[in-house]
Amino acid sequence: MGPVLRWFYDLKYRAFRPESRVRDGRRGIVALQIDALSYADLRRAIALGYCPTIARLLREEGFHIRRWFSGLPSATPYCQAGIFHGENAGIPAFRFFDKETRRVITCNAPHGVQYIRDRIHAPGALANGSSYVNLLDGDARTVAFTVATREKMSVYRRLGGTRMLLLIAIHPVRVLRMAFQSVVEWLREEWERAAAQFASRATHAEGIFPFVRILSNVIVRELQTMAIVLDVWLGVPVIYSTYMQYDELAHHFGPSSTGALSDLRRTDARIAEIWRMIQDGAPRHYDLVLLSDHGMTPARSYRVLYKESLGATVTRIMARGPDGEGEHADVLSSSSEDSEYSDVGPGIVETVALVSRHRHYRWRRGLRALRDWIRSRYGLREIVFPEKYRIDARHEVVVTYSSCLALIYFDDVTEQLGLEDVLRVPRRAHLYRALLEHPGIGLVITRSDAGVHLESPRGRAVIEGERVRVLEGDDPLAPYGTESYVVRAVRDLVMQPNSGDLVLFGAYDGYDIVSFDDQVGAHGSAGGDQVYPFIITPPDMDLSAERLEDAKDVHRVVMSRYA
Repeated sequence: MGPVLRWFYDLKYRAFRPESRVRDGRRGIVALQIDALSYADLRRAIALGYCPTIARLLREEGFHIRRWFSGLPSATPYCQAGIFHGENAGIPAFRFFDKETRRVITCNAPHGVQYIRDRIHAPGALANGSSYVNLLDGDARTVAFTVATREKMSVYRRLGGTRMLLLIAIHPVRVLRMAFQSVVEWLREEWERAAAQFASRATHAEGIFPFVRILSNVIVRELQTMAIVLDVWLGVPVIYSTYMQYDELAHHFGPSSTGALSDLRRTDARIAEIWRMIQDGAPRHYDLVLLSDHGMTPARSYRVLYKESLGATVTRIMARGPDGEGEHADVLSSSSEDSEYSDVGPGIVETVALVSRHRHYRWRRGLRALRDWIRSRYGLREIVFPEKYRIDARHEVVVTYSSCLALIYFDDVTEQLGLEDVLRVPRRAHLYRALLEHPGIGLVITRSDAGVHLESPRGRAVIEGERVRVLEGDDPLAPYGTESYVVRAVRDLVMQPNSGDLVLFGAYDGYDIVSFDDQVGAHGSAGGDQVYPFIITPPDMDLSAERLEDAKDVHRVVMSRYA
C-alpha cells in the first residue's frame, strides 16, 4: 500500500484506532462463507465466468479447493455450531420441537437461535475476533448482524450498534451506491421472475421476498464488506463472515439458476476488495479461507405438487383415523384452522365474481378459476408468512419443516418414541403407513430396538453401527447415498435427543428433491449436492489428506489453528 493510500485509510479510520489489536506476530484468518453454495455449483459458476477472483486465487495464487461432507442436517445452525465450536449436537434441523419445554425452535427467529447458542458449552474459535452476518457469534468480541450471542446484548448491538453507524457515516459514496443498487435490485427481481415464469421455469415468491432480497443482496453485503475491510486494517486476528445472498436466491430460483449464479459475481467482487486489503493494508499476515457450510439440491414444492402443506396432510390423515371414517378435514392449507386470515385473498376474488353481472359469464368463470388457483397455492397468509411448522393440538402432533427434511413429534408423551412405540398405537401406526405411501415422501426414519430403522416404498433396512442391513426389498437409503459417512450422519441425526419421532426426507429422483417448504432449491436432508459444500484454503494449508465428514472437522483442521 502506497503512503498516500495509507494516509487516506489512517485518516478515515482514525476513530476506530482504539480497537487496533496488538501485533503479536501470529497469523490471522479471514474466513468468508458463501452460504449454501455447493462444490458443484461453484465449479459451474467459475466455468461460466461468474467468479473471476476465486478463479484467479486457484489458478495464480496456488489456493487449494476440495469438496467435503457437511453432516446432517445440512443446515446453517448445525454447520456453524460445528465450525465455530466443534460442538453441534442437539440441532436436528433448522426447525424442531423441544418436547421437554414444549417449544418449537425455529432458526428464523432470534429466540430459536439463542436456544441453540445457550446450549453450546465449548469455547468458540472467534474469541477476540469478529462475527458478521452469522447465526452464532463463536465468542466473537465484535458482532454485527449476528443473531445469537453468548453474552446478553440488545438487538441494536447485535446489528452492529454505534460502530456500524459510524462506519456508514464515513462511507457516503457507498451509501449512495447502496441506494442506487437497491432500485436496480428490485427491477432485477421483477425481471428475473417474469422471465422465469414466461419460460415456464419453477420459481417461488414470498410477498416480502423482494424486500428481503434488497436488504441481503445490497445493504447487508455492502455493510459486512466495509466492516471486514476495517477489521483487516485494525489487525483483528479472526474474522468470519457469511455472504448469504446466494442462499436466498437459490431457494427461490434454483441453485443452478442464472439469477443465483450471476449474483455470485458481486460477492466475488467483494472478495477481491478484501483480498486487496489483506495484501496491501493489513498489519498482520492473514490466511484467506473461502468455504460454504452446505450445498443445495434442486427442489419441487410439496404444497404446490399436492395442493396442501405437509402439516395439512398429517392433520387429514389423523382426522380420518385408521378406519377412514373420522371427522372431515379441509386439506387446503390456505383455509386450515391455524391460518385464519389466509383465505382473504381468494375471498376478495370471489366477492368480485359475485358482484359481476350475470351476463359476464366468462369474466365470472375466469375470476373463479383465479380464486381456485390462489387458494390451491397461496393464501394471503402463505404469501406473507408461509407455514413453517404446524401444531395440531387436537391430534397431539407437531410437524416442523426444514426444507426437504421434516420432523414429526407425538406430543402426548414427553419421551422419544421408537418404531415399536409408534406401531403399538393404531392412530400413530395409521399415520406411519399413510406417510410411507405418499409420493412426496421418500424416506421415513425411526429409532428401533435393532438400531435406526429406514423404510420407503422400495424396501426396509436398519442401520447397525455404520452398516445398513436390508430387511426387505431394496436399500431405502440408496437414492440419498450409501457412503459410510452418509450412513453415520443419518444415524446420528435420528439419535439426537430432540429429533422427531418420525424423520422424513422428501422424495428424491436423483435430480429434484421434494421440499416441504415452498422452495425450488432445498437443503436439510441427504440427497444430491446439498451435503457437498466446498472449502478453499491458501497454498500452505492443503487439506486434501484431511477427513472432512462433518462441520466439526472444519473446526478441527482449520479454525482451531487460530483460536
